[in-house]
Amino acid sequence: MDAASVTARGMDRLEAIASYKALMREADSEEHQRELKRGLARSDLFYLLVHVLARADINRDWVYARCREVEAAPDGYLDLWSREHFKSSLITFGLTIRDVLRDPEITVGIFSYNRPIAKTFLRQIKTEFETRESLRELFPEILWDNPQRDAPKWSEDW
Repeated sequence: MDAASVTARGMDRLEAIASYKALMREADSEEHQRELKRGLARSDLFYLLVHVLARADINRDWVYARCREVEAAPDGYLDLWSREHFKSSLITFGLTIRDVLRDPEITVGIFSYNRPIAKTFLRQIKTEFETRESLRELFPEILWDNPQRDAPKWSEDW
């Protein structure tokens, strides 16, 4: 089994978590384990959010199913979910981070019904990239060692 097959096999949440653990146990080196984690982070939204970004609140059956739903068809839909049903966490936060990990040169626009809310989402994503050690360890070719010193300023207004 490889990283991509976990999302493709139609597993439930507990089976997916068991598969992640089995993948890591089967790895023959720390570098192999790191490459598996990188692959999962880029291919599996649930893994990225729960295991890399430490979002324990995502680790629920209903949210797991929404992760798989969003992964199956991430574009071309107007997502109308009730408040507090993790739409922003999965789509605005998680998918944006995953998209950048897949293509660091991507340009992303974040819109909301008012500007302060859009800026809040941008700052949350920026902070995650700058401070989440697990992300920096897995993707050193994408993320700066010292972003406050080395990285160009993010634009909140364009």
